Amino acid sequence: MVSLAHEGHLGIVGTKQNLRTKVWWPGCEKDAEKFVKTCHGCQITSRGNPPEPIRSTMVPTGPWVDVAVDFLGPLPTGESILVVVDYYSRYYEYAIMKSTTAKTVKALAEIFGRHGLPVTLYSDNGPQFISEVFAEYMNITGIHHHRVTPKWPQANGEVERQNQSIVKRLRIAQAEGKDWKEALLTYVAVYRASTHSTTGKSPAEVLFGRKIRTKLPQIQDISEDQELRDRDLQMKSGAKHYADLKRGAVHSDIVPGDKVIVRRDERRKLDTPSFSQPYTVTARTGSMVTVKSPDGVLYNRNVSSVKRYMSRDTHNEAANPERTDGNPEAVTGIPEGSDGNPEAETSTPEAVTRDPDSEAASNTSGGDQRHQDGDTQAETTNTNVPMAASRPQRQRRFPKRYDDFV
Repeated sequence: MVSLAHEGHLGIVGTKQNLRTKVWWPGCEKDAEKFVKTCHGCQITSRGNPPEPIRSTMVPTGPWVDVAVDFLGPLPTGESILVVVDYYSRYYEYAIMKSTTAKTVKALAEIFGRHGLPVTLYSDNGPQFISEVFAEYMNITGIHHHRVTPKWPQANGEVERQNQSIVKRLRIAQAEGKDWKEALLTYVAVYRASTHSTTGKSPAEVLFGRKIRTKLPQIQDISEDQELRDRDLQMKSGAKHYADLKRGAVHSDIVPGDKVIVRRDERRKLDTPSFSQPYTVTARTGSMVTVKSPDGVLYNRNVSSVKRYMSRDTHNEAANPERTDGNPEAVTGIPEGSDGNPEAETSTPEAVTRDPDSEAASNTSGGDQRHQDGDTQAETTNTNVPMAASRPQRQRRFPKRYDDFV
């Protein structure tokens, strides 16, 4: 009777109504309900069970601890997108690949090289994630690989949600006739800097600890970490002291108006270390000086690349005998009325003490001039006329044993 009432595979309600109009016996409704529930045809075609309540994923202990990976595609171009999402910050990386089975490990290694190795990696059961090569990579890096329930994308919901957002942008790019790769790059950059509705901060800020700059103007809120700044200052001060001591570094007194020799950046084997013509300093800012070549061209150089030029006229003026007759400048190099301040004339090249060794680098005509000066000094000595010399002179005396010889 129940089989006849269920003919046509009516449901439980329809089968009971057919029975009520024709027959009745004690427990007929229970028998009809049991018969319909055990019907093979009805079971394989009926609606499935309702889904279980959503299980919230526990927040990881920190950024880039638990990450999920999934493939999106294939796209119309035949390419696929490897998407890696951080469960903590919602920050994600992606890589465009021509095949889902080739170079998956290499793509992950590049991403992990930028952010570090995670503790746990969640993925589906795709062939690229269950291969021996992938298992070996997980073993070498010490990453715990957790494969979600097969055929249940909701188990890897975070990365699946990101895939939906990516697909939406790809469809918009195709509708507008734009390059989908450039559109994806733009979307990812904006997403990383945008405030996430769940965390209240941007994914980049949660992952990196700072807000990244975008095209939109924003107020930069830089937190002052005094301990970090103090340690940085201490380390830099120690390194500076050691480097300056090792290099024999001294503060340069080059000022605008000085004549300087500029060191060559590149030279051939027989070239001099510096340019042959002196340059003129026109400005100085910190350790950078602006020099002017004889041709009028301006160059910016570090002050260590230039040295003061000692001209012969300046050297002869410094060695003028007239300055020794009661003139304090001949002894101290400080003009009268300067109150003993040696820096009063530092900007004038004539007031700077000259290096005697620089005379050795002069040309042949300079050597002839020195020879003539030497002859003049010898004649002056023979006439017993005292004069001040620019450097000490040796006293020449004959031995006493030659006094009897004429």
